[in-house]
Amino acid sequence: MSNRSPMGPSFSTGVAAASELIQAAGTAQNAATPADPPMAGFGAGVHQYLSQTLTLIYSKTTTLLAANMVLVSLLLSTRTSIKIGLDFFCIGAIFCFSLSAITSTIVLFPRLSHHDAEGLIFWRSILSKGDPGKYKDSIQKMDKFAVEEEYAKDNYHISRTIRYKDALLRSAITIFVVGMSFAVIGVVVPIILAHY
Repeated sequence: MSNRSPMGPSFSTGVAAASELIQAAGTAQNAATPADPPMAGFGAGVHQYLSQTLTLIYSKTTTLLAANMVLVSLLLSTRTSIKIGLDFFCIGAIFCFSLSAITSTIVLFPRLSHHDAEGLIFWRSILSKGDPGKYKDSIQKMDKFAVEEEYAKDNYHISRTIRYKDALLRSAITIFVVGMSFAVIGVVVPIILAHY
């Protein structure tokens, strides 16, 4: 018989997913009145979740970019200070880390889209109204159906942004792993062999 605890990774992942859904539903329930659309407030909960996901992507990307820059610097200084026999792998590692850094920088580039001038949530849309009075007038005319519609539109566009940035981040990580493999073969192995 297995002595594995039921509190494994799949259980904790399930608890996290359930917690996010309960939080979104709780936001909806607190905001809703009998005259409101079903699940009023749900869009705000989803918007918060998507914003947190985007922040997490930026955090990972920043860490990856810093690691790439440090490793490129180390490889360039190592290559000039010692004789490396496997130049192909060293140059390959520098290339991969540089490419990963460029891809990471693209991920960090601010969200820009043609829909940014529309809607009432994104900061660029708010500024496009011209002055605070016009923005105030536009939101005062809204009922909860219109609010949910605005959240739905912005949530869709944030999801597209996340998909694009997540794909770039995954590519940057893959390139980084290839660069690490090259660095181990081209730099670490010769240094170890030189001591024997």
